Amino acid sequence: MSTRTNHKRYLVTPEQQLYQSYSVDEDQIRTNVHYEQPPAFFYRITGGEWNVYSCNVWDTATTDTASQAAKLDLMAQLMQLQPGQRILDVGCGWAGPLVYLCKQYGVQGVGLTLSPMQQRAAEERIAKHGVDAQVHVCHWQEYQDDRGFDAIYTDEVIVHFNSLDGFFGKAYALLKPGGLMVNKELHFVHPNYIKMTRAGAFVNDIYGTTGNYRTLADELTLLYNAGFEAQALRQIPREHYHRTLDRWISNMRTHRSELVELVGTTHYRRFHTYLKLAHLIIKNMTLDIVVGQKPSSAT
Repeated sequence: MSTRTNHKRYLVTPEQQLYQSYSVDEDQIRTNVHYEQPPAFFYRITGGEWNVYSCNVWDTATTDTASQAAKLDLMAQLMQLQPGQRILDVGCGWAGPLVYLCKQYGVQGVGLTLSPMQQRAAEERIAKHGVDAQVHVCHWQEYQDDRGFDAIYTDEVIVHFNSLDGFFGKAYALLKPGGLMVNKELHFVHPNYIKMTRAGAFVNDIYGTTGNYRTLADELTLLYNAGFEAQALRQIPREHYHRTLDRWISNMRTHRSELVELVGTTHYRRFHTYLKLAHLIIKNMTLDIVVGQKPSSAT
């Protein structure tokens, strides 16, 4: 049987499909298949000062740091940040975005991660820049707070939340009246693309099979059901993601020897393949920032 025929007959197993539901503990274990790696591995790939692990904005930027700052400034604008406010970053990673926002806009920050390695790296970054922020290893479902937040944001993170309605309900409860929730995420351009492909299954495996990509319509429906009012919708052209991916691939090749030493040849190759496949997958997706507001009259 030819290789071409084998490729056509490739079957995605039920366990590789989107929308897998896990307990909090299993969700953490699966998420950390991807993130519980040496921070230096991701730092070399993302580059720049803030190590933003998501699509950046390249309207005028020519460097990794500038493109990261441009995207974070856009997020800050949509959150309407003011000095003294308190913000929550769910899926904060190594805290580059959280530290940037605290430093540039004079806000207090809290970050949530599932990775102890990320938390340690985040604390080092917080100390280096002397900002008012703290990062907890805590699943969003188990996080408790009695002070309230002016803004909550995620950046290509809610794809990993099977219970997106549960997350929106949690965010609504954590926000002060009038507070804003800002989520940047990829969305399928049509429900027909939800069907898992071979490339999609490979990428989903890279992330511990925690993928839950949706259409923008589905996200907005869940937003409304949680009580939020949609205040803004900003779309980032696909070209910005292609350029970000190209930079990451270039950075991988530049630092190949160091990266292989950090994680081994097999992981390096799988990650490199994942970035190349991402170029193809996002052709059927839009990248949108959705801004929801908790009504000022809410209690």
